[in-house]
Amino acid sequence: MPIAVFLSVYYLLITNVITEMVIEGDMLNAILVVFPIVAIFILTIVHLLARKRFVKLIPEPSLGIRLEKYFSIAFLRIIGVVISSILMALGLFLTGSEYFTIYFLVLLIWLFFVWPTPTRVSTDLKLRGDEHKMVVSKGEAFK
Repeated sequence: MPIAVFLSVYYLLITNVITEMVIEGDMLNAILVVFPIVAIFILTIVHLLARKRFVKLIPEPSLGIRLEKYFSIAFLRIIGVVISSILMALGLFLTGSEYFTIYFLVLLIWLFFVWPTPTRVSTDLKLRGDEHKMVVSKGEAFK
C-alpha cells in the first residue's frame, strides 16, 4: 500500500495532474526537516516498543506461543514503516521535492531489515539449539 500511494503521488506530480502545494522557501525547508525527524521518531518508538515486548516474550516456554505472539509484534514494526512511508508521500505531495523519494527509499531499506524472515525471528526471540534450527529451516530440519 505505501509503495502504491507513493508511486501514485509521484506519477501525478510528474504528469502535472496535481501540483505541489508548498512552494515557499522557509516552509519547504521546515517540511524537509520535520517530516524525516517525525518518521525517525515513529520508527524509534515502534522499535523500542517491539524490543520491550520481545523481551517479555522470550521466557515463554512454548515456541508455538512465542511465534504466534511474535507476528503481532512484527506487524507493529511494519505499521510503523507504513505510517512513515505515507508521511513521505504526503511530504512529496506538499513540496514536490525529490528528497522525499530518497527518504522513501531509506524506509524501504529499513523495511528490508525488520521484515520477519526466519533468521530475523530467531534473532529477535534469541532462539538457540533446536528451536533455532526449527525456525530457520521452517521445520524441514526435523522431518
